[in-house]
Amino acid sequence: MARKQKTESNSTSGGISAWFAERGNNDDVVISTRARLVRNLADFPFSSKMTADDRERVQALAYDAFSGEEGWHFIDMSQVSLPGKQILIDKNIINDDCTAVVINYGDESTSCLVNENDHIKIAAFISGLDCEKVMEKVYKVDEFLQKKLQFAANIDFGYLTSYIKDCGTGLKFSARLFIPSIVLSGQFDSVVSMVREKKLSIKPVFKSGQIADFSNCLFDITTTSSAEGTELDQMAVIHSVVSVILKTERKIRSNFADNNPTVVLNFFKQSYARAMYSLLLSYEEAVSIISAVKWGLQLGLIKGISENELNGLYYRVKDGHLKYLCDNFAFTFEKDVKASENLQIKRLRTIVIQQAFEGIVNEKPVS
Repeated sequence: MARKQKTESNSTSGGISAWFAERGNNDDVVISTRARLVRNLADFPFSSKMTADDRERVQALAYDAFSGEEGWHFIDMSQVSLPGKQILIDKNIINDDCTAVVINYGDESTSCLVNENDHIKIAAFISGLDCEKVMEKVYKVDEFLQKKLQFAANIDFGYLTSYIKDCGTGLKFSARLFIPSIVLSGQFDSVVSMVREKKLSIKPVFKSGQIADFSNCLFDITTTSSAEGTELDQMAVIHSVVSVILKTERKIRSNFADNNPTVVLNFFKQSYARAMYSLLLSYEEAVSIISAVKWGLQLGLIKGISENELNGLYYRVKDGHLKYLCDNFAFTFEKDVKASENLQIKRLRTIVIQQAFEGIVNEKPVS
């Protein structure tokens, strides 16, 4: 494949530096932290019971509330193309139907959905582990919306939401973790028990059938209820659990590497070779490769790439971003690849990964 120019690196589609390309606290284990806050407008039914007129009125009120605030971009979803929606899905901004989305310019880490399951859903991301900072982001938005919108609330139940466990503060946290040492050492069940004991949930991001597939090592840990305790209580629980897990991962990682040097080097070399000699990669294959290289970096097997570059790569090789590149940059594909959009995306995904890995140097060659 001949390329007329190097592909886009750590930027979003609009050329703005993305939050997921930034360095974060403990980002070797915690890829990102997310906070989300749900609110409903008083005197309107919940979204599932609204008429088309209700939805239009709620959207108009939300538009007016954001219009006076600097740095926000209001998007009517009825005017967004399918590729545009896919980009928003890839950035974890939307996942269900909504009538509008409001995105903060800059690093695009903060957004607000209108008329999803609730009238207003504010969400914010940050690289690494920082529950306090990401909570500040969503409450900053909530603060100026409170001055312009009347939210439904009750003395006994707090903020009223369409899902009973979202009542109270309306706040939930989640953290995406990369824990290969825990998984490969067979100690994952104890982590699950600890998470559930604290009334949190843990779910795999991917479900590969192959035990050596590193996409199996990514998990989301989430608070399950907004109704128990204060915001600070909820933040403290997930922060403490994630902190224990990241310390456990680092401890096991060190021991695992010392006791299984050939095994860990083999994991890395197989994945690196697969990346550099492949022509077409699916997203799940790419995630497994990126994750194995990330583990190799943590084990001191390689240098020449950083944790935040690898974390950003998870997002850069998603379908929506790659389709944007195909549509807006000049590439020359092989004849059979050119005939298929799906193959173009797989081909470009492979090229993006290979470019990202160009500077990698093996620190521990096979003796």
